[in-house]
Amino acid sequence: MADVKNIRILKVFKALEAHPIIGISNKEIADGLGIPAYKVSRDLDDLISEGLVVKLDNGNFAYSIKTLQIAERFRRQQERLAERLKEIEYRTGTGDFNFK
Repeated sequence: MADVKNIRILKVFKALEAHPIIGISNKEIADGLGIPAYKVSRDLDDLISEGLVVKLDNGNFAYSIKTLQIAERFRRQQERLAERLKEIEYRTGTGDFNFK
């Protein structure tokens, strides 16, 4: 049963990407996923308690600053790794040097 709830929470979390600025309502999430609204509410409460989601002034739900910071750290690390890989390829003569 816990696995089903975990998967449902992840689906609810992913549904927030539909409207990352203005957020999305509990009803829109429930309707879109075919999940009862009371379960979506519980899942959103869990996500809020973990600091991953916030309830906006308009009543909708959106990713929290914490979630956006995680995404930004991922983007920066990916960018650094890509730059490092280009440098290694350049030094070893193994890469495609069509820098854009």
